[in-house]
Amino acid sequence: MSLPHARYIVLHHEGVWKINLNNRYYGPFPTREAAVASATETARTASEGGYPASVLTMEDGDFQTMWTSVPA
Repeated sequence: MSLPHARYIVLHHEGVWKINLNNRYYGPFPTREAAVASATETARTASEGGYPASVLTMEDGDFQTMWTSVPA
């Protein structure tokens, strides 16, 4: 049985940068870069624990992958 894919989504929410994971928000972060760095560190830890993990940003309704442990 494979573990679920952990998707850390960085987005501007309620005027601040946050990370969304499984419909829960974490933050706020002072900048987009700070949120991406935090999400990436957490995703790497999840990946080391066996979870497929990705960090995405969402701007204007579009997703961009910033980091992933999942092979293309």
